[in-house]
Amino acid sequence: EVQVDPRTIIMKEKVVAEDTSSITTTDSGDLTTTTSSFNLPPKLVEDWCSAPKSFPLPYRDCKNKDIVNSIPLYGGLTNTLKMLLLGAILSFEEDRCFVIDESTSALPKRVDPANLFNTTFLERYFEPIGLSPSDDIVKEAKEVQARDWKESLGLETQSSSDDIVKEAKEVQARDWKESWDWKHNRRVFRQRDTIHSLGLINAHGHDLKRHVLKRMWRPLPQVRDRTCSKLEQLFNGSIQDYIAFSVRRGDKFELEHFEFATANQYITAAEKAIVNQFNGHVPIIFVATDDCSIMDEFHTLRPNWTFVSECSSDQKQIDGFRLTDMSQWTHDDTDTHFHKFFVELFAMAAAKYFIGVIYTNVTWWVLFMRSSSEGNDDKKDFEILKTPGTENREGIDYW
Repeated sequence: EVQVDPRTIIMKEKVVAEDTSSITTTDSGDLTTTTSSFNLPPKLVEDWCSAPKSFPLPYRDCKNKDIVNSIPLYGGLTNTLKMLLLGAILSFEEDRCFVIDESTSALPKRVDPANLFNTTFLERYFEPIGLSPSDDIVKEAKEVQARDWKESLGLETQSSSDDIVKEAKEVQARDWKESWDWKHNRRVFRQRDTIHSLGLINAHGHDLKRHVLKRMWRPLPQVRDRTCSKLEQLFNGSIQDYIAFSVRRGDKFELEHFEFATANQYITAAEKAIVNQFNGHVPIIFVATDDCSIMDEFHTLRPNWTFVSECSSDQKQIDGFRLTDMSQWTHDDTDTHFHKFFVELFAMAAAKYFIGVIYTNVTWWVLFMRSSSEGNDDKKDFEILKTPGTENREGIDYW
């Protein structure tokens, strides 16, 4: 568990005003929630199908308000969330507020203007993360930087030079490579950090990421309810523990040139888990995949096992997710894809045993959605498969 400084006061009024009927506060400032109505395995209900148990992050409480970090978004959703999580931790360590920059992200870009969103991409699915660009703190930081920039050039503070003003009013952009620095900012396995602005003392790197993730990544109530309703259908009333597979294909071979994990690799890993974790009883296997053709392979290899997934009969020819395809998507295409993905993320996060692959950020993100404690054996409830071409990839000690 992450140790929280008892002197840190988290104000109750910071609770996002959603799901208020299911939220109460305790004297300690923690949140408690009423029992979810979803008939699902208890871990799913507890961790992801109930209103959040903790307060959102205190985005406006930074002491250093003269400089606001700007966190750019890159890549697909889980790569975006990974860098956003690390950038948020860095910002709280520096005691700076931060704002998100989607201007270079592929997630909201569409060829047809009719398919653009009337919100940011993240706001479509999640509670606010960071400050809004229209927040007074962001505006004031821009004004301070504009003044300091002009003074450093010996210009009058009322200079009308458009070029100077445009450059000066940028908040401080943080390159994603800075957050990925393994020496400190990546918050690796055995690293310990104290984040005074969050009252976190000597926290293990992986537990720190889990703690901040739960307070930062908060699907909107309607997104959560839709996701959990679909999971209820897929599990068909079962509340038993299960295994989850993560299968990623699509553009990974084209872009990064390694072999995909085979269906046999997943089955072999599952058979070990069935012996060690399920006393030899074969549980439901939830399959999260961007390539539904693999379902036939699993059914052929183990016809007596129960596999469930978001795949339907008309999706079997899909050959995986490609980020470049998103520019052509309609609103319905986007919502269909990401609601499927949220179902998969929730299921993978709450599985008793998770089997993923090392070559996708999905595995990285799911690892920190899961409630494993670094104080225990962090590897006992999951296995990460490797394939030819991934031999030199960093292991989870550097995640």
